[in-house]
Amino acid sequence: MRCERFVLGLVSVVGTLGCDPGTPPENPDDFIPVIQVPDCRPDNNGVIESSELPVVLGAVARVRVGQNVPVDIDGEVIDGVTTWDLTRPEVQTEPVGTLSVESMEGQWFAGLFPGADIAAPLLPGGSQLGPLLVEDDGWKLLGAASKDEDPPEGQTRVVYDRPTVLYPFPLQLGSRVTTTSRAQNAVLLGIPTAFDDTTEVEVVGTGTVILPDLILENTLQVRVRFSRTLLAGEVQQVSYIFVHECLGEVARFVSAAVPLAEPRPDDFATATEVWRLAL
Repeated sequence: MRCERFVLGLVSVVGTLGCDPGTPPENPDDFIPVIQVPDCRPDNNGVIESSELPVVLGAVARVRVGQNVPVDIDGEVIDGVTTWDLTRPEVQTEPVGTLSVESMEGQWFAGLFPGADIAAPLLPGGSQLGPLLVEDDGWKLLGAASKDEDPPEGQTRVVYDRPTVLYPFPLQLGSRVTTTSRAQNAVLLGIPTAFDDTTEVEVVGTGTVILPDLILENTLQVRVRFSRTLLAGEVQQVSYIFVHECLGEVARFVSAAVPLAEPRPDDFATATEVWRLAL
């Protein structure tokens, strides 16, 4: 049985800077455009409050997705600052995936998650969505569903008995939370099943992330230890998510998935997937 990861792959994007010409005054020389500013203004202090991760429905983020990529979990200390250089490999060698937050209104699975605020992408491309609570004390995943009710690969329908906390606010070095959520009468890719998911989230580092198009200081490194106990088997996986004020997730390292009985080092040297925010 194929076991899917359901750990949020969400990038929140602030509103785009632009201008609204409004109504031109009688004297064209007096025209002053109205500047539209983002709702989020970062203070870049290494602490992320809920207000510093705004969610914009319909905003689209582009991520480059690489497979089997060497990674340095610890980063390199440069001038006293931990630095992760994610400029390689060349982004042109990797496919582009998109992440976009959707409204719950009109989703075929909306009735299964009456309290959900948004439908967030779980995978680049949005084939899997996660109904999400966006609250002052954290982002909480209520389950998962395939974007289409009857996709070619088979329907996914997962309803947790309790929300899984993904981002406990405020996010800062040392923040941590562990959640165990049960899904009964679930369907994964068309296969009926049931399972328990345990998700351990901890902010384990802070430093500078160098992306192909952007340098971000005071970015948080969030380690996610994920394990799933199914009716027929167990699996575990580790991810490192890099989160920055106002941008949300800007990069991710994902380990191989292995059975619970096998060693699962946190400091893996090769990621099965690397996501990077890029043009």
